[in-house]
Amino acid sequence: MDDRNAVAVTEDEEPPASPVAVLYNRDFLPGGSCELALGHEAGEEAAAVAHAVAGLLADRGIPVLLLAVDDDPEGLVAEAVAAGATRAVNLVESLGGDGRREHEVPALLEAQGIPYTGNGPRALLAAQAKHMARRLMRAQGVRLPDAAVVAGPDDLETALCLDFPLFVKPACADGSVGIDQGSVVRDARALRARVTWLAERIPGPYLVETYLPGRELNVAIFPNPMHGRFSVTEIDFASYPKGYAPIVTYDCKWTPDGPESSAYSKPVGPADLGAAVYREVVAQARAAFLAIGGTSYGRVDMRLDASGHPRVIDVNPNPDLDPDAGFCLAARHTGLAWGDLVLALLADARLDDARDHRITREGRQRPALWEPAPWTSTSAQ
Repeated sequence: MDDRNAVAVTEDEEPPASPVAVLYNRDFLPGGSCELALGHEAGEEAAAVAHAVAGLLADRGIPVLLLAVDDDPEGLVAEAVAAGATRAVNLVESLGGDGRREHEVPALLEAQGIPYTGNGPRALLAAQAKHMARRLMRAQGVRLPDAAVVAGPDDLETALCLDFPLFVKPACADGSVGIDQGSVVRDARALRARVTWLAERIPGPYLVETYLPGRELNVAIFPNPMHGRFSVTEIDFASYPKGYAPIVTYDCKWTPDGPESSAYSKPVGPADLGAAVYREVVAQARAAFLAIGGTSYGRVDMRLDASGHPRVIDVNPNPDLDPDAGFCLAARHTGLAWGDLVLALLADARLDDARDHRITREGRQRPALWEPAPWTSTSAQ
């Protein structure tokens, strides 16, 4: 063995610590393959979060390797391996502008035996195809809005069997891409026009759901669904302009000076929702997240139907870790600062096959296994 390049370590010295690889996608950044594509604002924020996470770890004395990828995940993971990384913070949300490839990075990290933050390939694949995620959730008894999957504007027969108003969104996009005030349609003509509009911009299929008129709730899960905690928040749309539908649109998330940017998350508990509804929200969120194979942090979105029962409208493994994003604000409502949340997720970094994410009858029926985080009732303030 040629050890001419080996680092000499005396008995009084510790070997240098292995770096943590912070991985993110640069496909939507200037010079990337999709810098001007629809949804680039979300991609730009992912890069900013990666730099913030790297800075946090460096400030805590943790060696960091910051790596970006466009469309070559094998090269990305090879760089991490070559640098001796023993853990990875996986913030990659797309490859080559395609969010459906998000699962490739954790799959390659698995192959190299590098523990990583966030959910595994199974959960990411399931969440990227909302119509497939619905099948998994329905099999576990999760309450969902009635829906139809359509290929395009000439495939609306099943959707027209639903009761209007309806909510139309891409089945294989995230970050609220393709969602705006026109997503709520009230008749067959508007439905056809909306699906036509989407088909000209975003690949199908498209999910057409019964529009739910009640409150919109998010359940944040951290650091994992089996031994972690949760925080329930509500989206407050009270400051939306008159006539605007109370929905979370792309502009609501990514256009800071727009009329919909005024919506915000606020903590809610049993006193705000009623004890029975609150318990149902928690149980449904946990069942939905486990149904898609969630094993790490995530967020489950739901709305109350006309009868006041919660129905799951989306499941988000690996949600945005920007300090001002809804997921981090939910954690902050429980007293967990952003930096501590990131460190908790890093401490929970594992290979997916080492995570206990089995869906058992006991696990479904005992949501008390999932410790609720402290919260402050808004009605008591």
